[in-house]
Amino acid sequence: MPQITQIPLPGDAGQTPTGALQFEDDWPGMFIRGDSAFFVMTAIRRLQTHFQDSQAEDVTAAMAVLESLADNIDQNVVVHCS
Repeated sequence: MPQITQIPLPGDAGQTPTGALQFEDDWPGMFIRGDSAFFVMTAIRRLQTHFQDSQAEDVTAAMAVLESLADNIDQNVVVHCS
């Protein structure tokens, strides 16, 4: 199971918004706030249902990536909401 990386915010930064985020010289990435992650996971699950019978390789590959993201949200974000 992936670890949750905790990074302290400098000063009084408040809440980090959903969007592009970059740490120093690392590549920019996408941060999805926990309260938005549930809706992203739900949308991915709906797409899975819609495309479950697709035989197209590109659709199958894209859905595998999205399923992995939805599983990560389900296992590491949604259950940790307080």
